[in-house]
Amino acid sequence: MTRPALLAALLLMGACAAPPPPPPPGDPRLIITPAASSLRYGLPVVARGADGRLRVNVDVVNPHEADFPLRVQTDWLDGTGRPIPTLLSRPAFRSLARGTVTTIDADAPHPRAEDFRMTFDTEN
Repeated sequence: MTRPALLAALLLMGACAAPPPPPPPGDPRLIITPAASSLRYGLPVVARGADGRLRVNVDVVNPHEADFPLRVQTDWLDGTGRPIPTLLSRPAFRSLARGTVTTIDADAPHPRAEDFRMTFDTEN
């Protein structure tokens, strides 16, 4: 095989290879630090209750063989994207059981909360 034919064959073989799968879908409202990136996160489910307050649920999968310490902080935002000051924005600490799915939920402190940011980190 001549050199140009070999090069063409290699390029053709490379073009036939399947492209890598796309990254899993994400949500910019979920902030996942490198320390907590080994967990798998579902998309947030957001609902408004009868009292007008937002409720957010996020499923988190711990694929490890040991429990995983997790710190979650939910910041609530008004219609302009500004934070709503509240004690409910303090970090909450959870221990995710090994090999399980845990639902992390948060309720807005006030009906004027229109959006949120949820940060996932380790306890340390």
